[in-house]
Amino acid sequence: MIPQLAGRVSAVGVDLTDVRRVRIALARHRERFTDRILTPKEAEYCLSRPDPAPHIAARFAAKEAVIKCLGGGCALREIEVVRALSGSPSITLYGRAAVRAGGRRVLISLSHLDGMAAAFAVLTDAIDDLR
Repeated sequence: MIPQLAGRVSAVGVDLTDVRRVRIALARHRERFTDRILTPKEAEYCLSRPDPAPHIAARFAAKEAVIKCLGGGCALREIEVVRALSGSPSITLYGRAAVRAGGRRVLISLSHLDGMAAAFAVLTDAIDDLR
C-alpha cells in the first residue's frame, strides 16, 4: 500500500550536496562548520558515525530543501533532522522556520552515496486545516 500525505501539498523542495565538499570542510574547520549547520543533537549523531561526512551532507541537503519549501528567511540551525529508531527521518522546526511553516507539516526523504547526498521535502497543510 502506498502511504498517503496527510493534507494538501503547499510546496516542495529538493537539494543535492557534494559529500566531498563536506569532507573537506570537516577537515579544515570541523567545529566551526558543524556548529554553523547542525543542532547539538544532529552533531552528536553525525560525529558518532565512522564517516560523518555523508550524514552531515544529507542533513545539509535536508535543511536546504526545507528552506526552499518555506520560501527562505530562516537559518540552517532552525531546522533539525530527527532520526527515529527505525531510521526514518523527520523534521522539527524552531524560531523563524516554525513561524514560516505556520503550523504546516514538513515531510522529508533523505538519501546518500559516497559522493552525493539528496533530500526531498514536502510542505503539507494539516488534514484538519482542509475541513
